[in-house]
Amino acid sequence: MKKYECDVAVVALGLSGLATAVAAAEQGLSVIGFEKMRITGGAANMGMGPFAVESRVQKKTQLTLTREEAFMFHMEYTHWNVDAHLVHDIFWKSADTIDWLMDMGVEFIVAPYFPKAQWTAHNVIPEGGGHPGPRGAGTMIKRLTERAEQLGVQMVFETPVKEIIMEDGRAVGIRATGPDGEEVECRSKFVAICTGGIGSNLEMKEELTGVKPGEVEYFADVPGLNGDGLRMAWAAGAGRAPLHPEFGVGVHDNFNHWHLEGAFRSKPELTVNRDGFRFINEEMNEMGSFFGNAIVRQPGKVCYEIVDTAHIKHLQKYGPEVLDEVHGSDFYDFFFEDAETALAEEDFSKYFFKADTIEELAEKAGINKENLVDTIEKWNSYCEHGRDLELCRTRYMNPISTPPYYCMKMILQTSSGGVPGGIKVNHKLQCVTDDNKVIPGLYACGIDACNIYGDTYNFYFPGLNMGFCLNSGRLAAEYMAEELNDF
Repeated sequence: MKKYECDVAVVALGLSGLATAVAAAEQGLSVIGFEKMRITGGAANMGMGPFAVESRVQKKTQLTLTREEAFMFHMEYTHWNVDAHLVHDIFWKSADTIDWLMDMGVEFIVAPYFPKAQWTAHNVIPEGGGHPGPRGAGTMIKRLTERAEQLGVQMVFETPVKEIIMEDGRAVGIRATGPDGEEVECRSKFVAICTGGIGSNLEMKEELTGVKPGEVEYFADVPGLNGDGLRMAWAAGAGRAPLHPEFGVGVHDNFNHWHLEGAFRSKPELTVNRDGFRFINEEMNEMGSFFGNAIVRQPGKVCYEIVDTAHIKHLQKYGPEVLDEVHGSDFYDFFFEDAETALAEEDFSKYFFKADTIEELAEKAGINKENLVDTIEKWNSYCEHGRDLELCRTRYMNPISTPPYYCMKMILQTSSGGVPGGIKVNHKLQCVTDDNKVIPGLYACGIDACNIYGDTYNFYFPGLNMGFCLNSGRLAAEYMAEELNDF
């Protein structure tokens, strides 16, 4: 058996694990991080950047959202059904965390992602420059990893943790398995669970969230997010917190059809369900989590977005009506070429359709033909008179009248890190039992402990998942250092 000893044993070295390890080492604690993969970062390598409010980057951009305003908005958004002290501490820590990362050499640009969102996302500028986007946060992971190495954090790779060692009700270490199958034991004063949730475990996701495999498509899937941390925490006595998938709506196989994804997800087109009826004010397409909630209620948990040729040509000439930081601004430029390529793909042609009549479009897409014809007639009348008599839409009202018509079958989506929660913690990130008794020595950070959204991810404050990972890790490390003084 291989044995280790330290002050803090960090279980997994994703974003929250790295933040915990670096912050604890900065407090003078000895730290060993155990990671099942060969690299650090986990799902965060696929991300864009963290949430913060009142950062110096925001202030330089003359953005005036205050922590108090953000706190009150979030608490009202969740109907105060979350830990107010934890939300407060995460929000108040966030600006300092941006400074902390900038001191390591990370550069940021602030963005709202979508028009109705606040400018809270601090997207990482990729190493060597360029426009921030998906996977850009990998640069931040590199800087955190370098900082951990500088501070003497020992990182043990390909060594999945299997068990929390409990003695007299206290967490005193971990047991793991090394790459050669050798048993590994680490004795520590504290254990921090930072395993990133259940994103890769379809069976566990269905059991804990009720979402069945096949009803949602997971993009940016990172292997290894199997719920190990939740199972270990529960076995150690931690209570269970509810999990709510971070639903969005998108295009099948979106990373390989990025321009079509932008055209149909970023821009609110006419949206119907399988029965051919509208069910949502399409402006809410800009707020992905709300749109996802609406899709869950529809037949087959899918919807269909429809656009005509005249409008696409208008957008090619004048540019998108809605811009977002994820897709950029050029996604209409080659729409017709991209469409023909996609229509020729055996798999993707099951989701994307083109026709010269609405009736033909309905047949190809599997939408109720009679209802769709009636819906589009009503919609065109609303566009003509500038008033949506059904769902109160007021912007981007464009008729469906010029063939060929295009229809995209939109599906529920979430990232592999988009199922937050599961481990019950207090505002100090200490694991607690179902009746709120602290389990000494045991902490949880990041997605495993992210219970601050209520039932729906707050897209008004983009970057919150990564922000929670970073700030919960830093806060937990500071609380460990305080507790160490009492030993």
